[in-house]
Amino acid sequence: MGFFGQIGTVTKLGFSTLRSRLGASLVVVIGMGCAVGAFLSVMSLSAGVTSAISRGHADRALVMSQGAQFEGASSISRTNVGTIADSPGIAKAADGRPAVSAEVSSNLSVVKKSDGLFTYLEVRGVGPEILSVRPEIHMLQGRMFRPGKFEVIVGRNTPTLYEGIGLGDKLALPQGDWTVVGIFESGGDMLESAILTDAETLASALRQPAYRSVWVKLQSPAAFATLRQALISNPALSVELTSESDYLRREGANITTILKVIAYVVGGIMGLGAMFGALNTMYSAVSNRRVEIATLRALGFRGSAVVFSVLAESLGLAVLGAVIGAVFAWAAFAGHLQSFGGIAIRLGVTPGMAVGGILFAVFLAFIGGIFPAVKAARQPIATAIRAT
Repeated sequence: MGFFGQIGTVTKLGFSTLRSRLGASLVVVIGMGCAVGAFLSVMSLSAGVTSAISRGHADRALVMSQGAQFEGASSISRTNVGTIADSPGIAKAADGRPAVSAEVSSNLSVVKKSDGLFTYLEVRGVGPEILSVRPEIHMLQGRMFRPGKFEVIVGRNTPTLYEGIGLGDKLALPQGDWTVVGIFESGGDMLESAILTDAETLASALRQPAYRSVWVKLQSPAAFATLRQALISNPALSVELTSESDYLRREGANITTILKVIAYVVGGIMGLGAMFGALNTMYSAVSNRRVEIATLRALGFRGSAVVFSVLAESLGLAVLGAVIGAVFAWAAFAGHLQSFGGIAIRLGVTPGMAVGGILFAVFLAFIGGIFPAVKAARQPIATAIRAT
């Protein structure tokens, strides 16, 4: 019998005895399933964040004060807002005005419906040309807020995830209760997790003399360089221009890195347990089959064929568990809306992530199976003779 024929025969014999070792085999399947499921559950959150921050528009940019990495650290005076709006490269709104939105921001403490815990949502004050700067904003229910009134509109995800943020509800913001008069969508970006209102009204309520940032709609993506040069060369300004894509990528980089680290740590810990489970299971399998294996060796089967057969059993159980874990993660998390740090994230389990989880399980199963496999191949032939 050829080498591959020997591998097939020994492997078939090994799998035929699984029923008698069902409990021990399930340890490997369940362990790998839990490890892959936990890994993919955290990675699905990272995928959701990545999807949300990848929706930047090439013809939209953000002006912040020089040195500011995020809007919260920026401050732009009212005088400078006018100078920025008059700069070249900025598109015009339907009314002929520059398509700019000078914005301020605050936070609102809310209660999550999922667990009753508190978190914070962004309350963003926007300029009158916001629909020109962000044409993707569309009202789903109600109407747009009115300038000068204590009125807000909320992203479509907020009523689903948080208590008391539905149409007609009152929100406890500075200087009284602000009424939710509309619910909007904005193409699935992170703005759908925010609360929007009039910038002047919010700035007055917060007693903020300056704006945090100025968002601009460019005439074209190529106009970015023109506007950037105009802002840099103006001695009255001390600002920086950042494309929306770069800003979102920078804002989400830390979040995605943290989530990936958590995924690898959690998956690694559970995977380590699964690996030791596979190790113990395969050592037990080799011990139970020592007479059978030694007999095959006595009949002329190669030790390498035994190694391959034991590894095939370990990998087969691991792949089965990994597939079950991946299917469970996809069914439980894919498309599910989850609040993370005040941002509504739609979880995602991609085929690439599932394949990565299965390969992770294969690696663990190989480590857990190689030592028992080598032990099986070195089993003394005399063992079979003594056993009979």
